[in-house]
Amino acid sequence: IMQTQQLQSQGTLAAAVAHFSEGLADLAPSDILSDGLSLIRQECAADSVTLYSIRQQVVTPLGTSPLAPFVPEACSTNWFPWGLHTTQPQRFLLVQQAEMLPADPRTSQTLGESGVRSCVHLPIMERQQLLGALQLYWFTPRQTWDDSNGQILRSLGRLLLTISELLTISESETAPDLNQSRVVPPG
Repeated sequence: IMQTQQLQSQGTLAAAVAHFSEGLADLAPSDILSDGLSLIRQECAADSVTLYSIRQQVVTPLGTSPLAPFVPEACSTNWFPWGLHTTQPQRFLLVQQAEMLPADPRTSQTLGESGVRSCVHLPIMERQQLLGALQLYWFTPRQTWDDSNGQILRSLGRLLLTISELLTISESETAPDLNQSRVVPPG
């Protein structure tokens, strides 16, 4: 029975992701990120989800659904996730009682002060390299995390990371280059 429930859950999530990906062509990149994070949040019954990019020892939040007051700014991989860097950030991690975890490396605020009771860290890997992470937050205690949907969620996270990178590249290409000011010769 448990295995049947897992397969139904995976099928439901896979169908939701397929439906989401069919509509990508009609969405702006920022809407894709927002809608993708909303999908993850809904499918996991999470109160909040944040997508992080990890590049050159820096962890940068790319988006959160819904907008949350406890999303830290960019931080070092030495702190991520939640100051639990001694754990293996390449593996998923459920924190059942997350109230005392720090919300941000620069403040003394805890996740509990923001209402968070439990959280999950889902790493996004490619060729054994940590590219980013999804972090899910619940305002009610959560005792278990069934990672049977983890692969689908991480694949969607990888897609959202790629789209965010493309959005950043296209924004930098369309931004005016202030170093090439036009000089009109006199005369």
